[in-house]
Amino acid sequence: MKHIILCALVISFFSCSPKLAPDSDWGRQRWVLVDLKGVPVQLSGSNRDAFVEFSTSDKRVSGNGGCNRFNGTYVIEKKGSIKFNEVVSTKMSCPDIAFETAFLEALNAVDRYDTEENSLFLKDGNKVMMILKSR
Repeated sequence: MKHIILCALVISFFSCSPKLAPDSDWGRQRWVLVDLKGVPVQLSGSNRDAFVEFSTSDKRVSGNGGCNRFNGTYVIEKKGSIKFNEVVSTKMSCPDIAFETAFLEALNAVDRYDTEENSLFLKDGNKVMMILKSR
């Protein structure tokens, strides 16, 4: 009888443990770019600010690079590990296309993440590629 109760307690403990942040929180908000490779990004407050959104149900990522929309998929194999795949974007001509190109290249280089309060740090190894804030 003690073993049954112990097993029930262990199962209930693990079933109550939180999911990885991407599955539980990321899909509920827009993540706005505030820093790209150590350079602060000036936010305009418009729809042209670079942002990332996650669809946790089908593991899709989408957003805006500052001019063009992009979308793709992401994979999380373990906590702290993330990889973006098949990221494609529209190809409108924009005055600041160099910024958008740097943003998309940084996104494709990401292989890790960290979270802190309302900030999402996307990294290539230990190097922070971008910092995003939830809005």
